Amino acid sequence: MRKNFKVLLSLCFGLIFMLVIINSLVTNYEVSDSKLVVSNANKVVNIIPTESKLSDTKIKDLQEYYNNPDIEGIISIDGLENFNYPVVKANDNDYYLNHNYYREYDKYGSIYTDYRVDLDNSKKILIYGHSSIKREVPFNMLENYEKKDYYKEHKYITLETKTNTYKYEIFSVYVETSDFTYMNMNFNSTNDWYLHVLGLQEKSIYNTDIELTSNDDILIMQTCSTNSKYKDYSKKYLLIVSRRVK
Repeated sequence: MRKNFKVLLSLCFGLIFMLVIINSLVTNYEVSDSKLVVSNANKVVNIIPTESKLSDTKIKDLQEYYNNPDIEGIISIDGLENFNYPVVKANDNDYYLNHNYYREYDKYGSIYTDYRVDLDNSKKILIYGHSSIKREVPFNMLENYEKKDYYKEHKYITLETKTNTYKYEIFSVYVETSDFTYMNMNFNSTNDWYLHVLGLQEKSIYNTDIELTSNDDILIMQTCSTNSKYKDYSKKYLLIVSRRVK
């Protein structure tokens, strides 16, 4: 009888311990209202500031909000009210792969620009962000562009910098698995640049009927493709390529 009582008591303590652990996990990590919420010690970190609409917020305000001078711009997509995000830049292309806007470790990273880019002066702007089938992260929605009807409804991108606001028009959407020359920043001539831009257009999975010129400046958003068609490729990057129109 006493032995059975001890076994029952052990089971009760074990169950209580498991409930405490589960409650702790739920408390410290949750996804709510399409915002990634991570409890870090006594502070809750939100990728998207809940009390402000970023499209109406200046860069300096965002830098103060996140206490992060690396914030250099805001990117948004016309017709998508919830797609308004800070753009950060580090001294390399690795740091913001796994750090959030507060410069704290976060494996889902931030939206960031290539360290070689000047948002106001570069002919080509490269902006990176994670995609995930496990979590709600900003660049997940880019895979919607594989459907031409979605592209037609959301073909314009706005990039706000510290001094200017630029409008870009998407002209190519495709997944790259082997040719990474789209990351090249230096070209020997205007003609080389023009051929490069035309090459990006030719790879598009559908025709956007946009006439390009050698004077076009471009912006590329890059994320990993989660499309099952590319599951056997070690590298598969979805590229949303646009040209500046204003």
